[in-house]
Amino acid sequence: MKRTLVSLVLVPFAAAGIVVGCVGDDPATGGDAGTTPTGTTTTTSPTATSTDAAVPDTSTPPPDAATTDAATDAPPPFSPTNVAGLVLWLDPSSGLTSAGGKVSAWADRSTSAIAVAQTAAASQPSVGSVGSKPVVAFGATSWLEAAGATVGTKLDFGTGDVLVEYVVATDSAAATALTGVLYKASFDAAPYDGLQLYGNLGGGGKPGAGLAGVDLVLTSTSGNTADGKLHVVGFRRAGTRLSLRYDGAEVASSTMAVRSVDNTRALYVGGRPDGTHGAAHKVGDVLVYKGAVADADVAKIEAFVKQKSGI
Repeated sequence: MKRTLVSLVLVPFAAAGIVVGCVGDDPATGGDAGTTPTGTTTTTSPTATSTDAAVPDTSTPPPDAATTDAATDAPPPFSPTNVAGLVLWLDPSSGLTSAGGKVSAWADRSTSAIAVAQTAAASQPSVGSVGSKPVVAFGATSWLEAAGATVGTKLDFGTGDVLVEYVVATDSAAATALTGVLYKASFDAAPYDGLQLYGNLGGGGKPGAGLAGVDLVLTSTSGNTADGKLHVVGFRRAGTRLSLRYDGAEVASSTMAVRSVDNTRALYVGGRPDGTHGAAHKVGDVLVYKGAVADADVAKIEAFVKQKSGI
């Protein structure tokens, strides 16, 4: 019987990366495709995978290439304690001791730990609010205090710089409604040296602040703290310059000779025993810094207080 010689032709397919073998029919086997003739080699084509260059890789990138988590990389929220020199922070949303709506003590959030208090029920202020913001509401004859011996030198500035930011709303713009927010001063005789902060000074709801009652108290040229809203008032001594700010803008300035106004008197908040220095008003945050505070930090402190108080 005559047999036919089978030739195997290998054709390279460079582009596909495979080799295909072509096999002819063998009459001896009846051309059965399922049987490989003796002496014949079959080459199997490799199976393509997802890593081949022809197919793009759409797998998830490794963790270090993933999108950054904004929540974990966000900067921490600003706090007044971030700025050096904080020696007093009275916060109406924290540190109040009260019963029956009356406030008997207000704790300091700074490291000075100065607590102002009032044991006489008739002279205690009340827990209050302006809109949804907490405040301490003072009448004409209510105040909180800390004895001079308790305060010690914690609020002594010497001839150095000082920054104060306080939130206030006064109930009346009348000239007789002298609203004392904070006092650390001597009133025995002129020039009445010491820190003094007012919500309304001389009428019109114009706030004021200073370091001596005779010649170093500044009065705002604009604004009205008796409009039913909270406002932030800032007072600053930087070198020989004094400045007063209202809701973040400077409204008065002056200069003073370099001298100390330190004293051993008590710290009064919301008023003082002299009824002339008390009128109905509401007090929010009070912050006092000893030493130089950069302009950028002043802006941050005021922005914090304004946002916190809804100003």
